[in-house]
Formats: sequence, C-alpha cells, structure tokens
Amino acid sequence: MERRLSAILAADVVGYSAMMERDEAGTFERVATLRRELLEPLLALHNGRIFKVMGDGFLAEFPSAVDAVQCAVALQRRLADRDKLVPTDQRLEMRVGVNLGDVIVEGEDRYGEGVNIAARLEQIAGPGDIYVSDKVAKEVGKKLEFDLEALGRRRVKNIAEPVPVFRVKIDAVRRLRRSVSRVARRGNWLIICGSLLVMIAIAGVVILGRGWSASRLTSDRPSVAVLPFEALGDDAKWIRIAGGITEDIITDLSQSRALVVIAASSSDSYKTTSVDAREVGRKLGVNYVLKGSLQSIDDHIRITAQLVKAGTGESVWSERYDRSIKDIFAVQNEVTEKIAASLTGYESAIAGAELKLIKRKPPNSLTAYETYLTGMEVKHRPSKENLKEAERLFNKAIELDPQLARAYVGLVYVYNLMLNFGLADSPEGVLSKQMNAAKKAVELDPNDGDAHLALGTANAYHGKAEQALAEFDKAEALAPNNADLLLQIAWFIPSYGQEQCDRAVTLADRALSLNPSYPDWYDQALAFVYFFGKRFDASAKHAKLIKNPFALEYALLAMSDVYLGRPSDAAPAAGQVTKLDPRWNAERYLSDTGGFAEPGATLFVEGAWKAGIPSCVSASDLNNTPALLKLQWCDQQRAKSSTE
Repeated sequence: MERRLSAILAADVVGYSAMMERDEAGTFERVATLRRELLEPLLALHNGRIFKVMGDGFLAEFPSAVDAVQCAVALQRRLADRDKLVPTDQRLEMRVGVNLGDVIVEGEDRYGEGVNIAARLEQIAGPGDIYVSDKVAKEVGKKLEFDLEALGRRRVKNIAEPVPVFRVKIDAVRRLRRSVSRVARRGNWLIICGSLLVMIAIAGVVILGRGWSASRLTSDRPSVAVLPFEALGDDAKWIRIAGGITEDIITDLSQSRALVVIAASSSDSYKTTSVDAREVGRKLGVNYVLKGSLQSIDDHIRITAQLVKAGTGESVWSERYDRSIKDIFAVQNEVTEKIAASLTGYESAIAGAELKLIKRKPPNSLTAYETYLTGMEVKHRPSKENLKEAERLFNKAIELDPQLARAYVGLVYVYNLMLNFGLADSPEGVLSKQMNAAKKAVELDPNDGDAHLALGTANAYHGKAEQALAEFDKAEALAPNNADLLLQIAWFIPSYGQEQCDRAVTLADRALSLNPSYPDWYDQALAFVYFFGKRFDASAKHAKLIKNPFALEYALLAMSDVYLGRPSDAAPAAGQVTKLDPRWNAERYLSDTGGFAEPGATLFVEGAWKAGIPSCVSASDLNNTPALLKLQWCDQQRAKSSTE
C-alpha cells in the first residue's frame, strides 16, 4: 500500500440541490462551464489535480499546502468577481476545505484521514469561505499574503478528536507585494499558455466566454478590452511570450479600481492587431481597446502598444519599447508594468480621455463616476474656492452612488490639501471629516489601494504613526504598480525614521521607473524624498524642475547644494526662502508637520544652518510658540547662544 503526504482541497457548490430543482439544465451547464473555464485552469496553474468529482463538488491533490491555499483563494476571488455580472439566482458560491496529511494512493484515487478531514472542513465552511486545518496553517505560516483566523477546535463527522480550524481571511492583506509571484506565474505559463493565453490574475478582471455578453457590463467606470498581443513571426517562443505579456498587462490594469478590464481571449478573431477597435467595442461593450505587437530583431525586442477609443477608432495613447533580450523575463516585467502605469492613475491616458468627454456634457447629466472625475480635476488646482467646489462634487458623486468608495478618497485628498495650504476654516472640523471619509472609503472597498492610502494619510495627520504605516503597507501590497500611489506613500513616510527614509527612496525610484513622463507634482515629492534619503544630487535636480516652488523647495535645493559641497550654488535658493516666507525656519516647519524622527530631523535643521537659512526658533521666540515640538539639535544651539 503506497502512502504519501499531500495537500487535499475539497470544495462544493453551496445550495446546489435547490438550484437543480429550479433549473436543472441551466445549473448543470453553469457548473460544467465553471469547472472547464475557471477551475481546471486554476488547478493547472497551482499544480493541482482532481482525483474525484461528486456532482457539484470535487477533491483535488496538491504537492504543497501553499499551492492548495493559493488555488483556493484565487478560486473564491474569481467566483466573487464573476458573480457580479450574473443575476443573483444564477450565482455559484463555493465552500472550501484544505488539509495536509497522509493519504493512501490507489491508482488515480486517494483515501485516508488526510482526505476525510479536508472534506469535513469543507462541510462546515460558509459560502465563500476557506477553512484549513492546523497542519495547513502551520505550513503556510507567513508564506502567503493572507492572515488566518483561529476558530478553535471543532467536532466534525467521523473524526474522533476535535479538529483545530482556521479561516483564511482573504481580504486581510499582509505586507506582500504580490499574491502570486510573477516568477512563479511565468514558469507555468510557458507550459499552459496555449489554453490560458489570457487568464484572470487578480480581482477586477472579467473573462468573456460562453454565455457572457456586453449587455451585462453595467459599470459607469471606463472599460478596456486587452487584446492578445501579436507576435510578428512564426516562432513559438515569441508567441508564448506575447501571451505572457498580455496576461501581465491584464494583471496590472486590473489592480486599478478605476477600470473595468475585459480579457478578450475567448475569440480567435482577436488574435491580430489589425482587428477593428470599433467592432471590438460594439461586441464587448467597452470604451477602449488596448492592442499591441512583439517583434524580435537580432538580439533586441520591440514591443508596441496602442490604446484606441472604441467608439471612434481614435488613438488615445501609443508607445514603443526597444530592449535587449538578454533577460527576456526582466524586459517583459518592465514593459508590462510601464504600459499599465501609463493607462491608470488620475493623470493617465484614460483619465485624460474621459475628462475630455465629460467636459462636453451638461453638468446635470453626469454619472457618479463622471462627477468624481470632475472633482479630481478641480482639486488639482488648489485654491480655497476650487477645493470647496471639489468637496461639493465628491459629495454629489456620493449622493448619486453611495457605494462609490473613490469619492470618499477624493474627499480625503481635498481635506489634506486644505490642511497643507492653510485653507481650512476649521482645522479640527476638517481633520474629523478627513478621518470619517477615509474610514468610509476602506469600509466600502477594502481591496482598493487608494482607500488604504487615504486612511494612511488621515492617520498620519492625526499623529498615529503605527496605524499610518500599516495602511501604507496595505496600499502598497494592493497596488504595487500604481506609480502615483507609491510616490504619495514615499512622500509621507520619511518622518518615521531611517528605515522609512530608505523605503521612501526605493518607492520613489520605482514610481519614477513606472512613470517617466510624470506630472508636475512628482518633482516636489522627489526633491523631498531624495533629500531625506541623502540622494542630494537627485533632490537638487528635481527641486530645480519645480514650477513655482514654495519656500520648502528652495530650502531643499539650498541644503542639497551645501551637502554636495556647493555653497555658492546654494546661496540664491537660500535667499528665496525667507523672501517667500519671512517666518520660515526648519524647526518650525518640522514641528508644523507633526514632528520628524531622527536622523532626518537633524539632517534637515543642520542643513538649513549650513545653507544660511533660519534653522531654529530663537530662545526669545519660544514663548510665542508654546506648541513647538523642539528638536534636540536646536536645543543645543540655543544653549550655546545663551552662554556666548
């Protein structure tokens, strides 16, 4: 008798019998389609194998507990996304149990307690849940992005001793950059690319296959169909790589909550870039079509991408990438991330095209999402009047769609700007509204990186460093290729110590790589981040690029020049600081931001002193600034002055 250690996944469809009574033929077809289009590809991707099918359920074997849990999470996420597009009475919900244990091997079948416990865990799980045994919990540990909730010991049928049970908390994201690493995915798509040219990779992607139609797309968010990239030539290797690029673009685009992403892989008619975008738009009901090609030229590869407005065939955005193919996977990774970054974000190609359309519409005809986009544009021009108008627009969007989390995110940004520029009539009232809006955004959409970013910034304004960093971690994990989000995190965290300064530089470098054609505000953020990361050359470079700089930006430029040993270059910028703000000094600035950890605080005030910029509040002015967060370096300077 052969035995071996295996991870067993048991799953079944909740309420299957009742559904069969209502619509036997339809239910049978939906379950068969689910198994064919979703389940079997996922099993192949995660090295699983079905060894028993029981009508509405199945048992599968995996070589590792990590593979089994990753497969279960992907299955539940994608079922949830798929169900959003179908009537309530036709939705398929599954419950899943996973166990790691000894199994008996008999041909293609598996028996034993290892199988039985998995089946019992599945039976006590709720719809959409994944229950795992203590052995699985111990094995996956911190290898995955999801937390486990201990449910205690449960008695299950035909198992003598109570079984410790854990629930996989799918929405509780740890600080991890990807749920499944790109390296692992790429090793597998080389094998399965023929049947899985464009797969769902994370939440937000919808596959249109048998039984799906464009009429079911009801979101007012802009939608984009990603067509399979064409490999120019007959080499099978490049055809596979083109498929991988398509898959990765879908993965990255789908992380944007501002888009509905359609993977148009189910039709052979879309396997060429010569397809008419207007026809695709009509058939799939999308606003935009992304298409592209890949061509090998000696030891180089050329990848082109074009975004086309489906209604008119007009090109909205296009780019060409020429790279060496010494490391094709590195090239694939870089290019797909750059394409996705160019199409998402508040100042992306799609957002710009949408705003042009919105401006042609009467204000009273705008949808909630269009009203939200208008608010985003207005708040980019911060004045007291514009911020009040942006606040009104975001509240109007919420009135039109109370579930629109992004509108609450927009409110947080408005309140941040009011506080930053001293435009709040009541700072205490604005702080309260800011936190309430941020919490509501996360409540409505816990998988939106921008919502967690907003809550992180609100916590930062309230002096809650630990909570702010936790939210920033979640935001980064949920949107690792959102350049704007990464740089905003980088802008906030240098005040939390050296480790966060180093992290901020890494995030800034990545944002710059993802979005080399960045908007103006990037230079402000980059000058700040690079200064505290002691990249003074880069800080000075970006400070010089800032249009209409404030006193802080001139101070950063002067201090960077001094630290680089260029005091004569620092003098003109230093002179502009007090010219723009006669009361400015480095200690007061850091105090007004809520405090700054070492070594950044000393780096800043000492740099100001070396550049000839007011660095510390004078001893005589301390009585006039009772709320000042005094710095040790400045206390030492004041003590010296008092003895001289």
